[in-house]
Formats: sequence, C-alpha cells, structure tokens
Amino acid sequence: MPVYQLLDGKTRDKARVYYHVFGETKEELLQGVRDAKAQGFTAVGHLTPFLDERRDVPYFKTYAQKMQDAIDTVGAYREAVGDEVDLCIEIHRQLTPAEAIVLARGIEKYHPMFYEDPVLPENFDAMELVANNISIPISTGERFHSIHEFEMLLKRGAVQYVRPDVCLAGGITHTKKIAALAEAHYVGVVPHNPLSPVSTAACLQIAASIPNFAIQEYPTGEERPPKSEIVKSQIKLENGFLVIPDAPGIGIELADDALEKYPPVPREVETRLHFDGSVIDQ
Repeated sequence: MPVYQLLDGKTRDKARVYYHVFGETKEELLQGVRDAKAQGFTAVGHLTPFLDERRDVPYFKTYAQKMQDAIDTVGAYREAVGDEVDLCIEIHRQLTPAEAIVLARGIEKYHPMFYEDPVLPENFDAMELVANNISIPISTGERFHSIHEFEMLLKRGAVQYVRPDVCLAGGITHTKKIAALAEAHYVGVVPHNPLSPVSTAACLQIAASIPNFAIQEYPTGEERPPKSEIVKSQIKLENGFLVIPDAPGIGIELADDALEKYPPVPREVETRLHFDGSVIDQ
C-alpha cells in the first residue's frame, strides 16, 4: 500500500507545487516566471532578487544598489505575472538581519508568499529578530536535521513555513514528526526538494498525510532526461498540482538500468567570493 496509508491516510488528492526559476540576468528570470505561468503553475520559487550569477564572478554592490535593485526586481516579477502566481522569494542566506528587515519592508507591497532563508539559519534569535520586524512570512529549515532545531525556531515565532528536507531530516517518519510539531504552532510545511523524482515522490507522501501542507518545491527537469530516465513513470502534473500516486511505497519505481546509466558522481563544492575575497553564501 502507499506510505501515506501507513501514516493515517490521505488528507488531499493533489499537492500544489512551485516551479524553479533560474537566471543570470533579470530578463532571464522575468521570462522564467512568465513561462511558468504559461505552463499552468500558480507559484514560482527558487526566485532570487539578486540573480543567479556564476560563482566564479566576484560580487560587489553598494548597500543602496543592493537594496533598491532587489526591491525593483521583485516588483518586476509581480508585474510580469500579476496576482495569478505566488512568488516564493529565495534569499539564500545572503543578508544580515538589518538588511533582511529593510528588504522585506521594501517588497512587502508585492505580497510574496514567503521569504526564504533571509539570514544564516544557525542563530535562532537572529531569525526571530527578522520575523518580529517584518510582515512577510518566513520560510526556513532546509539545513536542519532534527525536530529540536525546528522546535527552537517555532517557540520563538521565527518561522511561518518550515522546510524540512526528507532526505536530510530523518526520512519520512522524522519529517512527519516535524510537520506535527509545526501543526501545533499553526505553521505550514513546504518540503525542501531540489534533488530528483525519488525525492519528489517521498515528499508527496508527507504532503498527502499532513493537514498543514502548504506547497511543494518542484525542481526543473523532472519531465525530461536525465531525471525522467531514472524512474519507470512520471508522477502526473496537472495545472500546477502533482497528483498523489496510489501505487505501493512512495508511488514510483526506479528504472531497471538507473544505476548503470546514471551512477553517483561526486560534486565539487564551489564557493562564491566577494570582491574583497570574503566568502558569500549563495
């Protein structure tokens, strides 16, 4: 039977998803949000106001440029798609608490669905400081491993959408516990999912079995090779929603030649540097 049936049954038949949008220029990002809307998605994410510039390009902007450019970029996203598409704004931990507060207040009028990882997540008090001074919901948690870390955020009111990664935070069982803890605080769940169709299928079992599921991260490329070739069949996508599969387990099967065709390959970790030589978390 499906995993969700072992977790007290289904709470929904479909899971709303947000689509990844990337771009090294503002024009590429704007076209990405338009394309997502044209494909039927009702939300776009991985959407940065700072561009997805290459990590070998040194970074520098004045404070005024950094804030105003980011505010104007989010405004352009909203203008490009109107109110028919939610914007999930991704900061990638690039700001100080003071900067995060200024930027959030500047983009508040564009009604982002959430403001993801505005500051480094290790300091729960810093995230609380930001949350107490802005009116946009904060999402965070993709780097956390345990229910205890999420509890420290939740009791501070420092998060409105938790982002457990089912591949990092103890699998389906532990993620379900994190979701229950969030439910007790009236906090939504947005499973972190930048990996593969296998990760997506596992996340959907969480989406199916919890009442406080909000939206699911849906990476680009799952409908085409190489990602599409590691599973025997794709989970059905309908108008920006993934249909919860009713097949046994997590609802998919690996292709017979998946491991031979796409063996694990170590990924080199690249770090972006500021113009002055210091490290930037991007």
